[in-house]
Amino acid sequence: MYTFPTPGPTNLRVELGVGRCNIRAEDTDTTTVELVAIHGDSHAQELVDRSTVEQRGDNVVVLVPKAKGGLFGRKGEVEATIVVPTATNVDVQLGSADLDTRGTLGRAKVGSGSGDITLEAATDVTAKSGSGDLRIDRATGSVSSKGGSSDTQIGFIGGDFEFLTGSGDIEVKQIHGSLRGKAGSGDIEIGQAGDGVDIILGSGDLDIARADRGLLKAKTGSGDVTIGVANGTAVYLDVVTGSGETRSSLDGTAAPTDGEQTVELNVRTGSGDVVLQRA
Repeated sequence: MYTFPTPGPTNLRVELGVGRCNIRAEDTDTTTVELVAIHGDSHAQELVDRSTVEQRGDNVVVLVPKAKGGLFGRKGEVEATIVVPTATNVDVQLGSADLDTRGTLGRAKVGSGSGDITLEAATDVTAKSGSGDLRIDRATGSVSSKGGSSDTQIGFIGGDFEFLTGSGDIEVKQIHGSLRGKAGSGDIEIGQAGDGVDIILGSGDLDIARADRGLLKAKTGSGDVTIGVANGTAVYLDVVTGSGETRSSLDGTAAPTDGEQTVELNVRTGSGDVVLQRA
């Protein structure tokens, strides 16, 4: 067990190839680090013994060397359990290891090959994942994510969200800022849209349950688009489909007054269908 004095939020950097990384943000004036060889593996214990764990000014660094046989092998699994002060900034780079955080972090930068990433709460988040899934319960700032086949689930985003994904699905329950991104075959599902949407999809579907303001731009190849607009909100439509069908149950509303929120829909699909409805 390592213990370092950190009377306020600090900066944590972690590198771990295989195993698990647990980070707990608490009301504490120290940072503690514990490294354990999973299953009592002698190869993992060797990695623990060779690890670098130290404090460098305002930074705490935890570097676990790569296991022989490759970064993504299961040989030499190490579990890192780290307790830091609330609002600590983290930079965590993983191979096939999983990350789980509890408590409220500051800025979070996370990279993973095939490991899953779970963040309970942070301000701004930057995440890059290959095939591991990403879950964020709450981000009060902005989020940026890049993924291959990884799925993304986010509960709340207080700022903007920018994404790029191949075949992974993305679900966001609520966002206050703007949403912008590109997806190949992944589906995009948004519960409550924020200031605006600009999405380009290949074969994936787009479903926005509720929008009450801003410009919503969507372009798909074969993917379907479904958008719900808040009751009573004026809508400006610009919808073009190739071989797809357009179905709208939006009722007419009075012209908006000065300062009243409106929704502008700009939708383009190839063979995908478009469904517009009240939310």
